[in-house]
Amino acid sequence: MDSLRKLNSYIKKYKGTFLLGALFLTASNFFLIWIPVLIRQTMDEVEVLGEEHDPDASNIWDVLFSSEAGEILAYNSLLLIGTVGLYGILLFATRQTLIVSSRKIEFDIRNQMMDKLLLLPQRYFESNKSGEVYVRATEDINRVREYFGPVVMYTINTITRAGFIITMMIIVNPQLTYWALIPLPFLSAFAYWVSGFINKYQIIIQEQYSDIAGRAQEAFSSIRLIKAFNREEYEQGKFEKESESYRVKKLKLDMVESLFHPALNFLIGVSVVIVIWQGGMMVIEDTLTVGNIAEFVIYVAYLTWPVASLGYTVNTFQKSLASWERVDKVLTEPVKIQDSEGDKGVEKPVEGKIEFRNVSFTYPEAEETAIKNINFTIEPGMTAAFVGRTGSGKTTLINLIPRLFDVTEGEIFIDDIEIKKWSIELLRRNIGYVPQETFLFSTTIKENIAFGVEQASMEEIEKAAESARVLSNILEFEKKFETMVGERGITLSGGQKQRTAIARALIKNPSIILLDDSLSAVDTKTEDDILKHLKSTRSSKTTIMISHRISTVKNADIIFYLEEGSIVERGSHDQLLTEEGRYARMYQKQLLEQELAQI
Repeated sequence: MDSLRKLNSYIKKYKGTFLLGALFLTASNFFLIWIPVLIRQTMDEVEVLGEEHDPDASNIWDVLFSSEAGEILAYNSLLLIGTVGLYGILLFATRQTLIVSSRKIEFDIRNQMMDKLLLLPQRYFESNKSGEVYVRATEDINRVREYFGPVVMYTINTITRAGFIITMMIIVNPQLTYWALIPLPFLSAFAYWVSGFINKYQIIIQEQYSDIAGRAQEAFSSIRLIKAFNREEYEQGKFEKESESYRVKKLKLDMVESLFHPALNFLIGVSVVIVIWQGGMMVIEDTLTVGNIAEFVIYVAYLTWPVASLGYTVNTFQKSLASWERVDKVLTEPVKIQDSEGDKGVEKPVEGKIEFRNVSFTYPEAEETAIKNINFTIEPGMTAAFVGRTGSGKTTLINLIPRLFDVTEGEIFIDDIEIKKWSIELLRRNIGYVPQETFLFSTTIKENIAFGVEQASMEEIEKAAESARVLSNILEFEKKFETMVGERGITLSGGQKQRTAIARALIKNPSIILLDDSLSAVDTKTEDDILKHLKSTRSSKTTIMISHRISTVKNADIIFYLEEGSIVERGSHDQLLTEEGRYARMYQKQLLEQELAQI
């Protein structure tokens, strides 16, 4: 019930519109019930007129087209047209209030979800599959909307329409009402069972469809690799297998759906037969008119959807509530990395001094500590480098600086101020970060470079591209900076993607720049050119690099060698060579590899 209370809280903002929609729907059903009354009245009056008419009249047409009958038909027809017109207008108004309001709530929840996801720390995304997060932000929210739209509307419709119609039926003839309603509980139970089966299978089919979409996306994003290894037929075979599984499941669902409507019509037909059978007997006994039978048949038809929709509504409600619990789990997820409560954090220029004091960090649900008891100080304007084997904790360490993660133990200081006291927005605005996995958005090169700066000028974009030594490559493209980079930058080479990402970080002119193995796909000449440019233009700002290549880090002011999460060596390139430790062995190994490559 707590989940339902939270869900209903979204109605408060639009409660006036929902109340108006409920009023429109109630009024539309009120006018609807008068349509059978007018039809019965017309039939009965024409029948009476026929009995009172000249016995020499040859057929019914003589009766219908007499002046008295014409007046009755014209008057009742106008009433019918007016009633149907009002019913239609009110039904339109119902959808324009209830359904439109449900879309507005969907819009609110989706924006709230997106805002929350952007606030959640990196740790959350490390612990949850991206596909699961995507489904909660899209499909689950769409299912939640069905509660505010179809569920609310059909519930009001069922209560008001059934209430009005059954009341009218009892007024006309309680005994025939009893007979007419006998099949309806069976119809509702059948609809509940079938809709439950359909919903269950729909979920299975959606999951299968997700597998197909995932398979296609993976194939398209790795199309170069597939072609290079000549695996087109292999990938096609895997896709066909997934597609066949989807086809089989979908056909099974289609079979059930194709049986549902005939079975529904059969039960409705049973109810109509009962009405005509019992009503006919009452007409013979002169306790009921032919018009009453027609009226009852129409009432039964009107009751069909409200009763059948009970099963659909209950299943949709359960589905919406389940989806809401999944959505609410994200919305109530604590934002562990945020500014101190009631404090916007330190607001002053960042100079670039970084200090780690006894810092340790363990990933969520991991047993081993990623980095252990890290201590170092990097002064503003220094270039620092971290080297070591894969998995030694280099990337983890620099992820702590922009607070993508918070330390498990110890403290980090920026400009002698504890990092948690800084405004997160200010801290990250002053940090340029080029991650190990280069990611480019599926838009133009211009927009990718300008991503970190609002309303960047063309001059700033070109300057950043030149600093990253990618300007000449961009100008060679037909559309230059307006070139679309494709999905994840597929149209660019590895080196071009890395340099574009570096330009994206440099355009911010940050006090601290973090380069996580960001030159691995760049040739040594271009790499040397970029590093020299960074050294000359960022002499007063801090640069931190991670690399597996000694050529990248040898000119750094200080180099840290990490092993199993700990700093085991530190010093300049020359100092570390003199020590003849792990760094020196790594250097000698790379020199040997270069010599062998030249042979």
